[in-house]
Amino acid sequence: MIREYLSTKDLCQRFRCSSRTIFRRMAREENPFPQPLIRQAGSINLWCADTVCEWEECEIQRSENSRWGGIKASPPAKYDSTAKNWH
Repeated sequence: MIREYLSTKDLCQRFRCSSRTIFRRMAREENPFPQPLIRQAGSINLWCADTVCEWEECEIQRSENSRWGGIKASPPAKYDSTAKNWH
Protein backbone atom coordinates (compact mmCIF):
# COMPACT_ATOMS: atom_id res chain seq x y z
CA MET A 1 0.00 0.00 0.00
CA ILE A 2 1.38 3.38 -1.01
CA ARG A 3 0.37 6.32 1.17
CA GLU A 4 -0.15 9.75 -0.22
CA TYR A 5 1.16 12.67 1.83
CA LEU A 6 0.33 16.36 1.89
CA SER A 7 2.85 19.02 2.86
CA THR A 8 2.05 22.18 4.80
CA LYS A 9 2.14 24.08 1.51
CA ASP A 10 -0.31 21.59 -0.05
CA LEU A 11 -2.70 22.06 2.87
CA CYS A 12 -2.46 25.86 2.68
CA GLN A 13 -3.35 25.75 -1.00
CA ARG A 14 -6.13 23.22 -0.49
CA PHE A 15 -7.83 25.12 2.34
CA ARG A 16 -6.80 28.62 1.18
CA CYS A 17 -5.28 29.57 4.50
CA SER A 18 -1.93 30.24 6.12
CA SER A 19 0.24 27.64 7.78
CA ARG A 20 -0.50 29.39 11.08
CA THR A 21 -4.21 28.70 10.57
CA ILE A 22 -3.47 25.00 10.04
CA PHE A 23 -1.60 24.87 13.35
CA ARG A 24 -4.34 26.85 15.15
CA ARG A 25 -6.89 24.32 13.89
CA MET A 26 -4.74 21.55 15.36
CA ALA A 27 -5.24 23.14 18.81
CA ARG A 28 -9.05 23.32 18.62
CA GLU A 29 -11.10 21.28 21.09
CA GLU A 30 -13.83 20.38 18.62
CA ASN A 31 -12.68 18.47 15.53
CA PRO A 32 -9.00 19.41 15.77
CA PHE A 33 -6.94 19.17 12.61
CA PRO A 34 -4.84 15.98 12.64
CA GLN A 35 -1.20 16.03 13.67
CA PRO A 36 1.38 15.54 10.91
CA LEU A 37 2.32 11.91 10.45
CA ILE A 38 5.93 12.83 9.65
CA ARG A 39 7.67 15.77 11.32
CA GLN A 40 11.04 16.89 10.13
CA ALA A 41 13.30 19.84 10.84
CA GLY A 42 12.07 23.22 9.74
CA SER A 43 8.70 23.47 8.08
CA ILE A 44 8.72 20.05 6.43
CA ASN A 45 5.70 18.30 7.91
CA LEU A 46 3.76 15.63 6.07
CA TRP A 47 0.16 14.64 6.70
CA CYS A 48 -1.51 11.44 5.57
CA ALA A 49 -3.92 12.46 2.79
CA ASP A 50 -6.56 9.95 3.95
CA THR A 51 -6.53 11.37 7.48
CA VAL A 52 -6.90 14.91 6.14
CA CYS A 53 -9.86 13.80 3.98
CA GLU A 54 -11.52 12.21 7.04
CA TRP A 55 -11.05 15.43 9.01
CA GLU A 56 -12.44 17.43 6.09
CA GLU A 57 -15.60 15.27 5.97
CA CYS A 58 -16.12 15.76 9.72
CA GLU A 59 -15.58 19.50 9.31
CA ILE A 60 -18.17 19.63 6.52
CA GLN A 61 -20.69 17.80 8.72
CA ARG A 62 -19.89 20.06 11.68
CA SER A 63 -20.35 23.12 9.49
CA GLU A 64 -23.66 21.90 8.03
CA ASN A 65 -25.00 20.92 11.45
CA SER A 66 -24.17 24.25 13.05
CA ARG A 67 -25.62 26.22 10.15
CA TRP A 68 -29.22 25.45 11.11
CA GLY A 69 -28.73 24.68 14.79
CA GLY A 70 -28.49 20.89 14.61
CA ILE A 71 -28.84 17.79 12.48
CA LYS A 72 -32.66 17.67 12.59
CA ALA A 73 -33.13 21.38 12.14
CA SER A 74 -34.14 22.78 8.79
CA PRO A 75 -33.52 26.21 7.28
CA PRO A 76 -35.89 29.01 8.23
CA ALA A 77 -38.99 29.19 6.03
CA LYS A 78 -38.01 32.58 4.59
CA TYR A 79 -34.36 31.67 4.03
CA ASP A 80 -33.05 32.85 0.66
CA SER A 81 -29.55 31.55 -0.05
CA THR A 82 -29.17 33.96 -2.98
CA ALA A 83 -29.87 37.09 -0.91
CA LYS A 84 -26.84 39.13 0.05
CA ASN A 85 -26.96 41.34 3.09
CA TRP A 86 -23.96 43.62 3.03
CA HIS A 87 -25.18 46.01 5.72
